Amino acid sequence: MIRRINYTGRKRITRDHVSVVVHSNPSGPARFDAKVELEDYSLPKEATVSVEAYRQTGWMRFDFGTVYELIPSENRELTEFDSPEGVRFRVRVTSGEPTPGKLLAEADQIPFQLSEEQEEKRAPLLPVASEDLDFEITKMDFADRPLLLVNSSLGDWRTVAKLPVFVSLVYPQVLRQILTRILWVEKYHEVDDVEDWRAEWLRYATRLPGVSAPPEEKGFSEYDDWVDNAVAAFSKSHGMLEQFRTYWKEEQS
Repeated sequence: MIRRINYTGRKRITRDHVSVVVHSNPSGPARFDAKVELEDYSLPKEATVSVEAYRQTGWMRFDFGTVYELIPSENRELTEFDSPEGVRFRVRVTSGEPTPGKLLAEADQIPFQLSEEQEEKRAPLLPVASEDLDFEITKMDFADRPLLLVNSSLGDWRTVAKLPVFVSLVYPQVLRQILTRILWVEKYHEVDDVEDWRAEWLRYATRLPGVSAPPEEKGFSEYDDWVDNAVAAFSKSHGMLEQFRTYWKEEQS
């Protein structure tokens, strides 16, 4: 039987009340710890709490007890994911009897920190993951938020994604694709929403040297000019041309 969730009247749990730390394991699946604070939401003590991990079509659910007594599942291994890159989390609080399944509160699209990177306190803006892409080397996935996929048949795909030649050729075009999608396809222009990935990317672009605020409700030429400027500033500030030249000289020697 499929359990259906009633979304009517749910409360939004803010991200500052949820934190997730993922512990990498070179010999097996990653594992996570989650801290959830629900005291400020006036939720029924008997309501059940769960934490979900998801990426693209992959999904896992973990019981976390009740509002009154938060008890994390003993097994919190992310066995559905070959790596934690790009995984997001959500917290859901649902009612019991007499209206089981009603969603009372939710926090969604929660990023995680790697345990060895807790001092950094910042998730990567563009996570990278592996997938069977047949004959393609890379591909962008927008099912949730931007995710750069690297062909799993390359073997050590994490190292591939860090190679200067890969970075210099792929990342400027990834930025171009993301910004064009935000402005032209999704027609989104806000920069103030701290929880929307589109606003995050627009803020990132406007912090690049010489890049102004994104144009609002303009034609394609205005969007195209702004994106060109942002990609050029990104490439210059990260020395993309020099990275490729260094690689090319080494190949020729």
